[in-house]
Amino acid sequence: MLALCRVLIYCERMNPIWRDFHFMSNRGTRLVSRVVIAIAALPFLAACGTVLPGEGPSAARILQQNSSPDQPAENEYAIVPVSGQVISAQLGFEPRGLRKVFGMGSPEAYRNRIGVGDILRVNIWEAADNGLFSTTDTKNTQFPPMRVDKRGRITIPFVGVIRASGYTPLQLQKRIEHLLAGKAISPQVMVTIAKNVANSVVVNGDVRKPGRYVISLKGDRVLDVLASAGGAAAPARETMLTLVRRGRRGIQSLKRIIRNPKENIYVRPGDQIYLSHNPQTFTAFGAVAKTGEYPFDSDRVNILEAVARAGGLLDTRADTKGVFLFRIEDNQVLRAFDYPAERMNLSGKTPTVYVLDMSKPRAFFLAQGFMMRDNDVIYVANSAGTELRKFLTLLNAGTAAIRGTYSLATIGN
Repeated sequence: MLALCRVLIYCERMNPIWRDFHFMSNRGTRLVSRVVIAIAALPFLAACGTVLPGEGPSAARILQQNSSPDQPAENEYAIVPVSGQVISAQLGFEPRGLRKVFGMGSPEAYRNRIGVGDILRVNIWEAADNGLFSTTDTKNTQFPPMRVDKRGRITIPFVGVIRASGYTPLQLQKRIEHLLAGKAISPQVMVTIAKNVANSVVVNGDVRKPGRYVISLKGDRVLDVLASAGGAAAPARETMLTLVRRGRRGIQSLKRIIRNPKENIYVRPGDQIYLSHNPQTFTAFGAVAKTGEYPFDSDRVNILEAVARAGGLLDTRADTKGVFLFRIEDNQVLRAFDYPAERMNLSGKTPTVYVLDMSKPRAFFLAQGFMMRDNDVIYVANSAGTELRKFLTLLNAGTAAIRGTYSLATIGN
């Protein structure tokens, strides 16, 4: 803009014909002069690039591919017009959740096995009096609670130190009876788990009753354990669940686990479940009535609803052909509608700009099927007319300054 002003000042000072033409008293002639100045200034504006102030790029600038043939795919962003095929790919996409990381599991995979830290109760009966564990008054002996040590062992009188971890209570009973054979009189053994530590999961985070919960003999799923913990403290759509199992980690939204039974997998002993309150949001800016960050007020929000929450498009500014949604998209979605593989980011996620042409009535139907995701960005570009108005406003300010300078110079002369 500085270059433009210098050109206008030069014209005013050095060219009397131009000066007389521009400052003629006839109002119509002055209007013509401004048009001539605007046309003359266009090459300077083009050379300066982003001369006019604004909230973001123009629609034309976004739609220009930002790469040349010799640039790698990592430096590109995908430009995808919203269509029925694109919406089908979006709706069919399942992000990597619990099932893809751990598998579904089954109740048969769980066994009520003794583990390190468990507390056991052991009773031994004999068939006759005056045996190792029987007297004339009673034929059994109940031992004090025994904790399985860090090596998985317990100590039984007349048997010694034996391994307990890895066995079910029934298996450990049979083992003790076998070791007492020939020492006790027809021994019968009963082993029960008084406190089960090994066959439990830990639930922490934004739950009503965090703690350690024992897995039932029938086998429990993720939602079964959460029910025992009193449920999530926040709404399901705003809660993320992280499951850690033997160094592997799976993350899924609680709402998706509720909606999709395949994500409600069976837990296993030692699992750690953590719930975090993570409200999903999207951002809207550009030629909308109310720019800002907006939370998802419902489980599913489409792009039409998102634009409406931002107050809709500004009638005086918006380019109806320039409604864009910016998203870091999973390559699996791009492959579903045959986007060129060579243009995808090698990391597995590609920066993507979805384009919605709201000047067409069909776009309103497409927009109802295009669902928003967490951290999406909606940007509405300004129309070409808006940019022209900005330029003419600056031009008026520039010519007014020049007229003032010319008037002072005339008075001085």
